[in-house]
Amino acid sequence: MSPRRPFACVVVAMSIATLSLAGSPGTAFGTPPPPNPSDGELAEGRTAVQTAAEQVGVLASRVAAAGAALDAAQLELAAKYDNVTVAQRQQKVTREVADAAQAAAEGARVEVEAVGAHIQQAQRQVDKFAAASYRQGSAVGSISAYLGAESPKDLLARADLLNAIGGAELDALDTMSRALVDKANLNSAARAAFAEARTRQQQAEEAEAAATAAYESAVAAEAAAQRRAVQLLSDQDELEQQLADARRNLAGLQGQRDTFDNWEAAQQATRQAPSQPTQDGQSAAPTPSSATTGTAQRPPGRALAPTTGTITSTYGPRWGNIHYGLDIANSIGTPIVSVLDGRVVSSGPASGFGLWVRVRHDNGTVTVYGHINQALVSVGQRVGAGQRIATVGNRGQSTGPHLHFEVHKGGRKIDPLLWLRSNGVSI
Repeated sequence: MSPRRPFACVVVAMSIATLSLAGSPGTAFGTPPPPNPSDGELAEGRTAVQTAAEQVGVLASRVAAAGAALDAAQLELAAKYDNVTVAQRQQKVTREVADAAQAAAEGARVEVEAVGAHIQQAQRQVDKFAAASYRQGSAVGSISAYLGAESPKDLLARADLLNAIGGAELDALDTMSRALVDKANLNSAARAAFAEARTRQQQAEEAEAAATAAYESAVAAEAAAQRRAVQLLSDQDELEQQLADARRNLAGLQGQRDTFDNWEAAQQATRQAPSQPTQDGQSAAPTPSSATTGTAQRPPGRALAPTTGTITSTYGPRWGNIHYGLDIANSIGTPIVSVLDGRVVSSGPASGFGLWVRVRHDNGTVTVYGHINQALVSVGQRVGAGQRIATVGNRGQSTGPHLHFEVHKGGRKIDPLLWLRSNGVSI
C-alpha cells in the first residue's frame, strides 16, 4: 500500500489547487485582475487636487492684486511721459516766441539804420550849404546866400539848393522823430517778447525737470511692480501645473478603480451565467475622464503676440522725445494679428503712421498697429484674438519695415511690452 500513497497525495493536492483556482476571481480564464487603488489612495488624490486648487486660487488673487498695482503704475508712468511731452511742446513754443522776438528786434535795428542813413544824407546836404554860406559870410537861409551868386544862373541854383535843403532838413527831422518813436516801441515790444520767452522757457524747464523726476520715480515703482508680477505669474504657472498633474493623477486612479469595478462585474456575471460569456472575453474600456480630455485653448484673459520679428525699440524716451510704442521689425507683408477679441475702430491713413489699424477690445483697452503695409479689416468689424488684421509695412515716418504697436488704457499710452508679458505673452 505504501507505493500508492504519493500518487494519492498528488491527486488530492491537484484537486485542492483546481478548486482554489476556480474560486479565485479573474483566474477562471487566466486573466489577472487589473490594478485596484485603495480608498485611501483615492482620498489622497482628491486631497492633492483640492490643495493645489486652493493654492492656485490664493495666488490668483495675489496675481490680480499685483496686476492692478502694475496697471496703476503704468498709468502713472504714462501720465509722467505725457507731462514730459507737454513740457517739450512748451519749450518749442517758447523758442518760437524767442525767435520771433529776435527777428522783430533785428527788423527794428535794420529800419533804424536805414532811417539813420537817410538822416545822414540830409545832414550832408545841410552841411554842404552851410559851408557855402560860411564862405560867403552868411547864415543858412539868409539873403546873403543869394548875394554871393556870381550870375543869374548861380542865383537860381542857390535858391533851389536852399529850398531843397530846407525841405530835406524838415523831412529828416520828421523822419528822425518818427524813427526814434518806432525804435522805442520796437525795443519795448522786443524786450517784452524776450521777457515772456524767458519766463515761458523757465516754466517749461521747471515742468520738464519735475516730469523727469516723477518719471524716474515711476520707472522705479513700475520696475518693482513688474518684477513682482513676473514672479507671481511664474508661481501661478507652477501651481497650475501642479494642479493639472494632481488632476491627471486622480483621473488615473479613478480610471483604474472603474476598470477594476467593470472587470469584477464581468467576472461575477461569468460565474453566475457561465453559458453566456462576453463576446470577446474582455471588459469594456473605461470611458475617458473629462479631466484627461479636451482641446488646448488660450487661457481666458491672455493675449497673443501681434506679430513675429525682432524688437528694435521699446516704450520710453528716445532721441529726445517719448516713444509710446513697441517696434517689432520684420519683412514687408509679415502677418499682424489682433492680440485680443475686439472691434475695429480705425483702419486706413494716419498721420505719422502712414496706415494704421486700431482695435478696441472687450475690456476697454485699445491697441494700435502702425506703419502697416496693408489693412485687412474695416471699421466696425468684429475680430477675434489671433485673427489677421494687417501686414507689416514701412509707411509713414518709418526707418524700416516694422510694426509700431501701442496699448492705450484708461486714456493713457502704457508700456506695450510689459502689458503683453503681464497678459501671458512670452516676447
